[in-house]
Amino acid sequence: MTKKFIAALAAATSLFAGAIYAGGEAGPISLRDQGFFWVGAKTVSVQAGRTGFGPPGPGTSVEGQMHVGFQLVQNKRHPYPLVLVHGGGGQATDYMGTPDGRDGWLDYFLAAGFDVYFVDRPAHGRSPNVRSYGALGEQPTTEFIANVFTKQSKQYPGGGAANSKEVIQHTASSEPGPTVPMAVLQANLAELLDRIGPAIIVTHSAGGPSGWLATAARPNLIKGVLAIEPAMGITDNLAPLITFQPALGANQKITLVEQPVEKPGLSACSLQPKDSVRTVPAYKGKSILFVVAPQSSPMFTPTVHCSVHTLNQLGASAKLARLEDFGLLGNGHFMNEELNNGDIAKKVFIPFLSSIK
Repeated sequence: MTKKFIAALAAATSLFAGAIYAGGEAGPISLRDQGFFWVGAKTVSVQAGRTGFGPPGPGTSVEGQMHVGFQLVQNKRHPYPLVLVHGGGGQATDYMGTPDGRDGWLDYFLAAGFDVYFVDRPAHGRSPNVRSYGALGEQPTTEFIANVFTKQSKQYPGGGAANSKEVIQHTASSEPGPTVPMAVLQANLAELLDRIGPAIIVTHSAGGPSGWLATAARPNLIKGVLAIEPAMGITDNLAPLITFQPALGANQKITLVEQPVEKPGLSACSLQPKDSVRTVPAYKGKSILFVVAPQSSPMFTPTVHCSVHTLNQLGASAKLARLEDFGLLGNGHFMNEELNNGDIAKKVFIPFLSSIK
């Protein structure tokens, strides 16, 4: 074999490898298994079949299902797998990559040695939307995505304008809704945890309630929660699905009192009175990290500290990580897609996740 041939073979191999491993910012990943399944699939009787798939007529259909994908690493370095739950209108692809083709947080978690499960919440992505969930909502617009989430970011690829190819790519994955009742989501998460065992749940935005509901349903199987600018609802709309101590009576609501503003730029928090605090036994001592970006919308940047206080009142061990305290500047709500998403994973997420033993 001549030196010229060897050199040509090496060059060809390099080109081939580059095509196969495009991206690769997270580092090498080796899997021992991957696949998918659905949880929560309930059969329902229907009066008419869909046209184009055989003659119409009564039959049995499926609804309430949640798609679960999984990738299990060859060199597992952590005891608990991660369960990734996307935000509102999104799907599991939110974790898989960025609109400009870089590695997503999923890749960074795998490269760090975590087994990972990722879901499409019911009525999103590969968990089909069906008529029984309600009338189809309006299609999301690129203008809405840009005006509410991406234009204020200094880290969004392409600048975050509504007509940018990156915002169009993001909007392409957006589901108009509606979604299923929270009770269905909670049952799906409980079934998933019963199947895979103890896990850490990672939530973003409107996926936030998944962390609170899953922990309430299977406290022995949730080992920690990474809550990235999460929606809350524990003390209001989610309360009927959570066991409090003392228990809530029928139609009883949790009393909240507005607190003084802690410092300029932060919102006032509404918390339980100190002399009348209900706790959630399922949350006792749970390790929870809230993460917030400096350029996010008014829904999160000035308010997430209130969520930390709420969880700690309920009995959890919650802390807050502000990205700017880690030298991560200019991020907005879609930090999963932003130019420094890898630094966020490596500097903030993975150290917290690795600390849960």
